[in-house]
Amino acid sequence: MPATVTSRVIGLDAVALFDRVTALANHERLIPLTRVHAPHRRPRVGDRVVATSAGVLRDVMLLTQYERPDGVADPRSAVAGVGRAVYRKLGPVLLGRAEIVVTALGPATARVDWTEDVRLVDPWRPAEAIVCPLLAVMTARALRLLAEATDGERG
Repeated sequence: MPATVTSRVIGLDAVALFDRVTALANHERLIPLTRVHAPHRRPRVGDRVVATSAGVLRDVMLLTQYERPDGVADPRSAVAGVGRAVYRKLGPVLLGRAEIVVTALGPATARVDWTEDVRLVDPWRPAEAIVCPLLAVMTARALRLLAEATDGERG
């Protein structure tokens, strides 16, 4: 199944945006019909996260990489602050990985790139044709809601 990548520019500094989008306990507000069991602290490599959608689809993930952005973009530098969180999907239905990358575009603006590169286990493999578009819709909606919440705080 091809990977889906959803991107959105949000008016928030990269560190704050990275902290919000990687706080998976907050994803219950961003992803409909989903409950997330994750530590209520800043994530750490080795954390195990369980997301359950529609009460039946369990998505067990292991955080394998977690690097916060090293600050906002320096206008004198070509190097922007970049943060990255990588989750390995362990099953029981979804395998693969999810990756969230936040890149500073300026002192109060950053871009989120959310990649879902997953496959389904047997006997669910035939459903992959509908899962890929659903993941794209899910991540686009989550980033839109995150952007709207951020705009609401400033407005």
